[in-house]
Amino acid sequence: MSDFLESIEYETGTAIQTFNIIEVKEHAEGFEVLLDIDLDSGYGLEGVKLIVTHEDLDAYETNDIHEGVKYALGFFDQT
Repeated sequence: MSDFLESIEYETGTAIQTFNIIEVKEHAEGFEVLLDIDLDSGYGLEGVKLIVTHEDLDAYETNDIHEGVKYALGFFDQT
């Protein structure tokens, strides 16, 4: 599907305004998280699947999947 987009020709990205964790499933490699995301552009994404591995959580220095999702989506504590 993304074959028609050349990253050189397009600027990408919009800020995530809010997100809601709908479901978390744990598996051997980590977690599968189902999310609804509200974008700053006014659009929303529903039923987005995010995979967060145990290695990801180690890198984020947390064992809490909810904190891991925040870090994965770019929500960093500014304290």
